[in-house]
Amino acid sequence: MRLNYFDYFRAITILFIVAGHSYSLWAIDTLPEKVVANIITGGTSLFVFISGFFFHNIFYKNFRYRKFLLKKIKNVLVPYLILSTLGFLIIVIYLNKGFFQLTENSNGLLNYFPLYFKYLYSGRILTAYWYIPFIMLTFALSPIFLKFIELRKITQLIVFLVLLLLSMIVHRPEANLSPLHSFIYFMPIYMLGIIFSINQNKILSLLEGKIILLGIGVVLLSLLQIEFYGTYGNFHKYDIFVYQGIDRIIIQKILLIFLIISILQKISKEDIPVLKYIASVSFPIFFIHPWILFFMSYFSITDYLLFLPGIVIFLVTTGIAVIGSILIANLIRLIFKKRSSYIIGW
Repeated sequence: MRLNYFDYFRAITILFIVAGHSYSLWAIDTLPEKVVANIITGGTSLFVFISGFFFHNIFYKNFRYRKFLLKKIKNVLVPYLILSTLGFLIIVIYLNKGFFQLTENSNGLLNYFPLYFKYLYSGRILTAYWYIPFIMLTFALSPIFLKFIELRKITQLIVFLVLLLLSMIVHRPEANLSPLHSFIYFMPIYMLGIIFSINQNKILSLLEGKIILLGIGVVLLSLLQIEFYGTYGNFHKYDIFVYQGIDRIIIQKILLIFLIISILQKISKEDIPVLKYIASVSFPIFFIHPWILFFMSYFSITDYLLFLPGIVIFLVTTGIAVIGSILIANLIRLIFKKRSSYIIGW
């Protein structure tokens, strides 16, 4: 049975992710702007929560490891490999605009292979692509989560809380370069999605009437981070074993997840075709929007918007990235038919 509110949640999540990648030209100076930017940033946690929810809600009952992994390879890994290879050829080799610098010895074709595999491993070919190596590692380690599902509820809660504390200490990896580090950080969020799926009705009942309280919590945590650290956004560090403070944004994202779900639950009986459609194309949007943002920057398209206030540029950029991704996704599907799933996961 499809859950309307969860479809809407998927749509909101991809909008958060695109928005979090679209405010580079917004000069965020005031406290309210920093709070908003802090809430927008880190939408990946919502994506991971959804993935954990679907793992239990859809795949667990008749789980077959080989079948599950092959499905994810086809719809997630193959598009990543195709688009990353295309990105490597265009962005790194042709335009020389890659995240990692080309070495002096990278003249022959064979010399590019180590760099190519470095990009594939880290996912740094384009913004957001780091998520794929991480989530594929998560899928490969599904037996861990099967064991987690079989634990008693109190044990599940303890494991979740311990791993959440660990996440707050290890932070996200520097520049999201390490899939294993990301796995350690996001594992409790994935487990939270599983817990929510198992106890969906009970948790929804507990969330009833808590919208204002959750909203205050999200804003307060955002304010606290800005006041204590003087900055906003995700916590990153290179060395997982070096203590560099407590990551507060992960708690904010958990509250944000439940805030959005609480709001959407109120309108779950409403038919909102736009949100349903955005949810259905969320993965193509994920794969395509980094290309749009890259070329908007490369060709200085956003320079034509500089006369506008920063927040307007942010909204226009986000809109172009979302709408452009949908149009390109439909064009790819029109050309390649069913084979488009190998290119954009749809």
